[in-house]
Amino acid sequence: MSFVEAFSILVAVVGPPKILLAFLMDTEGADSQKRWRVAWSSTAIALGVGLFVVAAGRLLLSLFHISQGALLLAAGVILFVHALDLVLGRKQEPTHDVTGGTHELATAYYANPVALAYLFLLADTKEVQVTFVLAGAFAAVIALDLAAIAVLGIAMRYVKMTYAWVLVRVLGILLAALGVEQIINGLEALKVLEPIS
Repeated sequence: MSFVEAFSILVAVVGPPKILLAFLMDTEGADSQKRWRVAWSSTAIALGVGLFVVAAGRLLLSLFHISQGALLLAAGVILFVHALDLVLGRKQEPTHDVTGGTHELATAYYANPVALAYLFLLADTKEVQVTFVLAGAFAAVIALDLAAIAVLGIAMRYVKMTYAWVLVRVLGILLAALGVEQIINGLEALKVLEPIS
């Protein structure tokens, strides 16, 4: 796998649109200092967890005997439920965030089920070179996300929060569709469904 291929896949599953969505939700009404604290702490956590999955993904999959289809199916279901909450405006977590403001952004970064599923699948290789390529691509995507957050911080000075919430709903629908696609891919991989051409 080339760097460009890995980067393209990871941008699709954990790129700026998903990160910005979570950042808007988590830092609504926060001052600039808190926004940057949330961004930096979540970025550090994301990078650490992602690189761990890249390094240990193959071992964990074999240890727990998890198939590709089961991983995709689980990721799709979790993502769809999360996206449904975004679209309907429901919050399952308590209003007081005991994580100090990093919960939503960290969820988009390192607990994004589709992103983790793809990291596991891409990391399932015996070639050390591919592992380094995947690690570099993931680090590059995280850097791109952080740059997008910086640009968003400037843009939010001129954009009303009402418009931002409309964007949250729109992106929530796209995430729900991505969840459904992952469910179908998982069912196809498990041979429950015939491949859809």
